[in-house]
Amino acid sequence: MQTTNLATEIPVSGAVTPQASGKLSLKERLSYGLGDLGSNLMWGIVGSFLLYFYTDVALIPVAATGTLILVARILDSIIDPVIGGMVDRTNTKYGRAKPYILFGIIPFAVMLILTFTSPDVSATGKIIYASVTYIIAGLLYSLVNVPYGALMPMMTRNGEEKNQLSSYRMVGMAVGSIIVTAFTTPMVGFFGGGNEQKGYLFTTIVFAVLSAVMFLIVYKNCKERYVEPVSAVKEKGFLLQTYKSAFKNTPWVTTVLFSLLMFIRTGATVAITIYFSLHVLHNPRMISILLPSLYVSILFSAAIAPAFLKKFKQRKGNIIAQVLFMIGLMLMPLFQSNMVLFVGLWFLANVFGGISSGAVFSMIANSVDYNEWKFNKKAEGTLYAGYSFATKVGMALGSAVVGYTLALTGYNAANVTAGASSAINVLFYAIPLVCTVLQIIAVSFYKLDSIHPQVVRELEARRSAV
Repeated sequence: MQTTNLATEIPVSGAVTPQASGKLSLKERLSYGLGDLGSNLMWGIVGSFLLYFYTDVALIPVAATGTLILVARILDSIIDPVIGGMVDRTNTKYGRAKPYILFGIIPFAVMLILTFTSPDVSATGKIIYASVTYIIAGLLYSLVNVPYGALMPMMTRNGEEKNQLSSYRMVGMAVGSIIVTAFTTPMVGFFGGGNEQKGYLFTTIVFAVLSAVMFLIVYKNCKERYVEPVSAVKEKGFLLQTYKSAFKNTPWVTTVLFSLLMFIRTGATVAITIYFSLHVLHNPRMISILLPSLYVSILFSAAIAPAFLKKFKQRKGNIIAQVLFMIGLMLMPLFQSNMVLFVGLWFLANVFGGISSGAVFSMIANSVDYNEWKFNKKAEGTLYAGYSFATKVGMALGSAVVGYTLALTGYNAANVTAGASSAINVLFYAIPLVCTVLQIIAVSFYKLDSIHPQVVRELEARRSAV
């Protein structure tokens, strides 16, 4: 059988194998999903509650808090390509990606606990302490999470298996986020007995310990099957060369932009929902309804995403899903006085909006295949670092926009004005809508769907010829 190599337009002779057959056991898939569950127990409390913790518990000025979160995440994101390059050049008895998980998870857990500790010092001292602990926690998060994400294309090349692993990640992400958003406030009350500083400290300890155990299970049960020989990546200037080719990798660039916008939307939504519940709906209990239901909806997204994306593929499927999300969100203000319908629309909109949360994992993994096919450089770690960058910078930008807007409206936790409440109401709807429109524009440039099966076949043919 003879086909044409799409990358070079040169005929490829000989048998062309189909996409690698299924090799992943249920145990391995479940274990991989536990990584995102653990990640979202630890980083979920940061994304959902750190802004509130800084402004209303540690009593750090809101403008300083917004700047801290933004600057810390941008500084943190700079290290992601370095960690990705380190993964690509690692060759140990523990594996390529897995040793970072093994040796990074405990320090990350400890630093997260310190991040939610509020020392009794001056306002300046609190800002300095918060800056140091938050920045270091973010760096350690990268040290664990970049290799964890890079692990997927090492586990399988099969497109359907990648979608399945993405769904397990979505379930893990959703369950972790549901636990954080539903139980953090009650746990803070239980452990603190009215002392929120104590409550947040002990709640974070519980989440950190559970998460560390889950990542150790990932290390134990997930196998690295497709690993490029390390000698092929120990080239002078490898990182620079990799990113030069990466920015010619349109599917990768598109996916990173799409992910960045998705996480700006998520970061702003999670941050503003707490204030929205308190100062627009005037119902603190809605925090433990709206935020958990946001992530419960992702469980439904995970259930329908494989079939949905199999039918519509990544590009068209994401566009359809995001349009449906926008329709649901635009209907919500009409039912703000009816909490049953309001929450129902919120839930339904986020079922469709959440499909992209899993799709991006497959899109990144497929862009790794494309990079190896087109430029003969697999570079899982370096390319996944782009997604990690989008995650952290996007969440930071979303939270910072909320923080800056609250500061501009004169937000004061002890005296919330009508202007501040009105701004919170507008932000709750406007930011997600604007980000979603930009997401649709970005993903319209993702055109890997039609050629990815042949990309995989040609990669397998190259291997069999060696």
